Amino acid sequence: MTVVSARLIRAVVPMSVGMLALSACATAAPSGPLEVSAESPLEIVLAVETTAGDPLADMLNLFADKLEAELGDQVEVTRHLGGAVGNETATLEALRAGTLDVVVVGSDISNLDPTFEIMEIPFLFSDRATVGEFLDGEFGTELSESLTESTGLRVLSFGENGFRHVTNNRRPIETPADLAGLKLRVPEVPARVTTFTRLGAVPTPMSINEIYISLDQGVLDGQENPLKVIDGFSFDEKQQYLSLTGHIYSPAYLTMNAELFTALPEDVRAVVQTAADEAAQESRDLGEAADAELITQFEAGGMTVNEIDTAAFRSAAEEIWTELQAGIPGDYAGRVLDAYAAE
Repeated sequence: MTVVSARLIRAVVPMSVGMLALSACATAAPSGPLEVSAESPLEIVLAVETTAGDPLADMLNLFADKLEAELGDQVEVTRHLGGAVGNETATLEALRAGTLDVVVVGSDISNLDPTFEIMEIPFLFSDRATVGEFLDGEFGTELSESLTESTGLRVLSFGENGFRHVTNNRRPIETPADLAGLKLRVPEVPARVTTFTRLGAVPTPMSINEIYISLDQGVLDGQENPLKVIDGFSFDEKQQYLSLTGHIYSPAYLTMNAELFTALPEDVRAVVQTAADEAAQESRDLGEAADAELITQFEAGGMTVNEIDTAAFRSAAEEIWTELQAGIPGDYAGRVLDAYAAE
């Protein structure tokens, strides 16, 4: 049996658009459309920094399961979870280099394309319906197209990481003033560092896999993440206060090399896109359903959960918007703010 390696496909595409694929044992690339079959299955290698139970890993598994169900013995899927091939930055670099085929990432994608910093603007979106309208509409299409143009990667779909909330061991966060001096872990994303610095906290960028031990050792006072992530990584075991800030909505970006996607046979490409769309919707549904249950779970476990003064945070955030907007190319941020800032 010949396995068609997606990484070999991409190695050939830059040489000639018409030469779409190499089989694993071939010495030259055939011209014409790539043939994928049970005798010559497509090998796809996927990776994510997080482990099963986390929204990003769950979306990867949803997508992979659907590919295997629809393509059967026409595909061989390999999954690397738990940061086995590195953090988000490393997996994105591997995707661009051709050593990975599909990754699911969160906020670090904005380090590749600053247009994605639109999702870093705090308190812009207040509910999932509005976020869905944004991501599934023209603005979401522009995001994906921007990434393809700047990096050669394609966002197949936008799933859910979730609305982010602050946990800490010092005090409830009710107003921006309560963040003063708190050492909070944030992703390795400059815009997030800017936001929490302006709000008075002391943001500390680090990989998600370093948070638990840092909380345990007292290196950090707290962190900010979606509820499913807080639960999946057991951060609640080391935190006293959960403040429902909902300051940012973080998508789960299911991302593929654009040349690979284009090189796939039309029927396989359609299966890939449908699997991505369905995985995204299911991940959003799972996130929404889990939030209320998790709040109850955290309270039962001894955490103090509180709402915030949204108006006070929104007022403070608006002073940050202009600074973050300046880092987003073109008029994209201005158009988004015009459409959503008043909602």
